[in-house]
Amino acid sequence: MSDPRIQKLVDECHRQEENCRYTAVSFTLWLRWLKRFRLFCEVAPIVFGALATWKIVSQTSPTWAAVFTLLATVIPPVYKASKADRAIDDYTTATGEFTNLRDRFRQVATISSHEDFSQFEAKVKPLLDRLEKVRARALTPPEWLFKLSQRKVQSGDYTHDYDLAKQAADQG
Repeated sequence: MSDPRIQKLVDECHRQEENCRYTAVSFTLWLRWLKRFRLFCEVAPIVFGALATWKIVSQTSPTWAAVFTLLATVIPPVYKASKADRAIDDYTTATGEFTNLRDRFRQVATISSHEDFSQFEAKVKPLLDRLEKVRARALTPPEWLFKLSQRKVQSGDYTHDYDLAKQAADQG
């Protein structure tokens, strides 16, 4: 690698691979939460409605029957107002794109970096354009999810078995 620009572009590819990894994991964790929220909002009104009309509850505690009725009627519009279905679709698409970009940046850094600079740069540019496009949506899961994703990635939860075996072989 005599051209110093190649090493700089390899470094940038690895940085973007890391950014995409953390973002994809963060989005995956947020998607899990959103899907649980959707499930709760779909099932809870049915359960609360059943409890509200259950003869034992309505006869022994009209207050609880009223609370269950309120919950059964309030949850569906709250869910609709949250626009969670759209968020699930947006995060599903973005998670897939960040995961794909993570792999493409890694591949281009390890394989295409052996070509001359102009060929290497030509393969990196479309990836940077895709990254810019997916980032334009400005999806922002809560900060605590990013911290959780950092811990999960750094603990090795998203490390390939191949990489672990290769690392062990290199050390031993």
